[in-house]
Amino acid sequence: MRRRPYTAAGIRRLKCFRAGCTNRAVHQWQICADDRVFRPLCLDCDIELNRMVLKWVGFADAAEKLARYVEKVSR
Repeated sequence: MRRRPYTAAGIRRLKCFRAGCTNRAVHQWQICADDRVFRPLCLDCDIELNRMVLKWVGFADAAEKLARYVEKVSR
């Protein structure tokens, strides 16, 4: 169980943790109910997870927030 964040070089050596995804990881997430273990995510899954969270929170400007985030991480 990974308790410390991955390094930038370390995360890129891993595949995305999401079931069925075989893309290389670029980001990492922790879920409290998953004992806050660091899990590697690819860019596509990270964006989708952010989309779901923004919708769940109910931001009126969720689409704009996501668009800014996608622009930032896609460079």
